[in-house]
Amino acid sequence: MKMQTSVGLFASIFSFAAVCWFATPLALTQGRSDHAEDKLKGRYAFRMTPVKSFSADDLANQGGLNSAPRQDILRVGVFTADGKGNLAGHTIATTDTNAGATWIITFDWAGKYTMNPDGTGFFSVDAVRNLVCTDTTVAHSGSTPHPVTTGGTPLAGNVACPTDVEGHEDYAFVFTARGGKRLELIQTDNAGGGSKIFLTGAATAHESLGNDDDDEEDDD
Repeated sequence: MKMQTSVGLFASIFSFAAVCWFATPLALTQGRSDHAEDKLKGRYAFRMTPVKSFSADDLANQGGLNSAPRQDILRVGVFTADGKGNLAGHTIATTDTNAGATWIITFDWAGKYTMNPDGTGFFSVDAVRNLVCTDTTVAHSGSTPHPVTTGGTPLAGNVACPTDVEGHEDYAFVFTARGGKRLELIQTDNAGGGSKIFLTGAATAHESLGNDDDDEEDDD
C-alpha cells in the first residue's frame, strides 16, 4: 500500500514539473512579444548610402532634375534607443543639389520606433535641431580634416541652413544579427519633389545590450 502511494505521489510531482517545464518557454515568448521594443536598446553607429528612384529616369521630364531639391546622399551618425520606443541621434550628412552645390549638414534629432516580434520594425526622424551647414565646394587649404579657408579658419557653419533642409523621415528596419547587434535600414518616404534619392544602410551596436548578446560576433 505504501509503495503504491509513493508511486502515485511521484507521478503527480513529475506531471506537475513537466507542465511547468513546457509552459515556461511559451510564457516567456508571449511576454517578450508584448514588449518587442526592449530588443532595440542602447547606442548604435550607422552609415547610409543612396539609391536612385525611378523618378530620376523620366526622360520626358529630364529625370525630374530641374525641380529636385537638395538631398542627402551619404550619412554617418549615431543614435540611442531607450528600449521604450524613443530615439535620439546625431547625423553628419553629405548633401547635394542638381547643380552640384555640396554641403555637409550636421544635426541632432529625436524620433520614435516600433518593433514586431519577428525582428522587423519602423522608426521615424521627427524633431530636428542644432543644424549646421558647411559649403564644401569652396576653395580650401590647410591641414585640418575639414574644409578651411586660406589661413586654416574652419568653415563649419559658413552658410545659413534653410529651415526645411532636414525634416521628418521614415524608415523600415530588420535585425540581421542576434542580440540586437545589427540592423539593416531602408528609407520609406521622401517628400522632396523632382528626382528622388532614398537612403539605405546598416546600424551596429556600440556596446552590450543585455543578456542576449554574445561575447563574439557570429561567424556568418
